[in-house]
Amino acid sequence: LDLGSINPAALAGMDLDQVRRLRIPAGARSAALGDVFAVNGETGGSLAFRGLTPACLRVAYGLNDGLIEVSGQAGLECGREMRGGTVRVRGDVGDDAATGMRGGVLHVSGRAGDRLGAPAPGAVNGMNEGTIIIAGDAGAYAGQRMRRGLMIIGGNAGDCLADCMLAGTVAVLGRATGTVASGLRRGTVMLGNEAALPAASFGYCGSHALGIVTLLQRHVASLDRGLGRALEGFSTTERWSGDLSAGGCGEVLFARNGQSARRAAR
Repeated sequence: LDLGSINPAALAGMDLDQVRRLRIPAGARSAALGDVFAVNGETGGSLAFRGLTPACLRVAYGLNDGLIEVSGQAGLECGREMRGGTVRVRGDVGDDAATGMRGGVLHVSGRAGDRLGAPAPGAVNGMNEGTIIIAGDAGAYAGQRMRRGLMIIGGNAGDCLADCMLAGTVAVLGRATGTVASGLRRGTVMLGNEAALPAASFGYCGSHALGIVTLLQRHVASLDRGLGRALEGFSTTERWSGDLSAGGCGEVLFARNGQSARRAAR
């Protein structure tokens, strides 16, 4: 089921019968929304999907404003090309969540698949502004070619985290496996658990207490109190600059105590 056309703006001014008659792609055919969902309530600035499965694709595609709440498992491309508004998912999201994001907030209580915040198909860059908060794990290529914005991953991250990242901030409070920040041009990658040191093209800059981390902690706490507390583990960091092979203007920050951020998140 392709839910990309169902958002608060599209439903504005409709009565419930009109909403039920809306057609959505369902495999090779289409179906009336009222045939696959029980539709109730009132149309307005918010929308709630209950009991979704991974077969429900493109939830909140191109969202400009308003609130979409999801209970269940959102499938591929949740929040793709968002421009604004807020999406809250009480469950997991599939691959390609928030690809091409340009604004807004995607807040997921569970896990995310591969290519979180990466470039949309055919695009050069990944997310360009906006905020992504994942309470659980994320798959490979999270933050690939990220241009701007903030991404917080409360669990572990898969291979190729922040690959060829251009700018922005990515924080992983669990373990980042495999390659991290390869080809980093600018921006900040924060690693809160024990992880391998970055590539030889990064230079060690010593231990630092960075005031910007306090500001980041306060901002994240306004969206997710638990993850905001977890960022306390970065009060003192080991800083590495790089990737020197791509200009060397970025940084990787390791929490001074590699376990502190992970414990705080629990």
